[in-house]
Amino acid sequence: MTKELPVLLRFSHRVGLFGLALIVITCVIAAIVYRGDAGENFSFLTHTLSELGRYRTSEWALLANGGLFFGGLSLVASFAMRLWLVKDKEIKVALYLSGIVLSLIIAGVGLFPINVGSLHAGTVVAFYLVSPICAVLYCVSLWREKAFLWGIIPAVLTSYFAIDAFSCACGELLLMDRYAFGLFGDARPDIWWPAARSWLLLFSVGGWLFFTLGVLHRDDE
Repeated sequence: MTKELPVLLRFSHRVGLFGLALIVITCVIAAIVYRGDAGENFSFLTHTLSELGRYRTSEWALLANGGLFFGGLSLVASFAMRLWLVKDKEIKVALYLSGIVLSLIIAGVGLFPINVGSLHAGTVVAFYLVSPICAVLYCVSLWREKAFLWGIIPAVLTSYFAIDAFSCACGELLLMDRYAFGLFGDARPDIWWPAARSWLLLFSVGGWLFFTLGVLHRDDE
């Protein structure tokens, strides 16, 4: 590998981590200041990410949506640079292509907030469909490269929670985010498991993205 390539690889690594950090930080800030229609605070056990981006309800919806959009685009740029570097390795090409698709979907969730209805629902459904595909490719890549096989754990969890979202009784409500418009009335339950599981899915996706940017970054050098 030429001298310029490790420089590009390190740059792609930093751009990707910046994207992840941007998504996390903006969503955490939006969650802290969030007040729902009933004046309730945001809870990771009863609210979803989409509600953070709901205009006219979430005070800092623009921040949350902007973080998803620009963070997703940063991940796209990172995976695109990696794709060019490993174009002769088929499994990694597939991995980084799927990462680009998933990152575009993340950006789409920010671009089309819950207020626009069907467009937002489509991007959310696409996220749940693409996540397990990316996770499988990630597991194969780790196994082929013999790199930190325990890093497969977040990918396995990603597949489980994504599939579970479609199989649970409230799956349609979760995917379409209709529960945010009155399913509970003024009082929400202490824990609504479909919402809680959606955050577990997001944390799992974040985990395997971090491993992809970190562990496989070192292996690409």
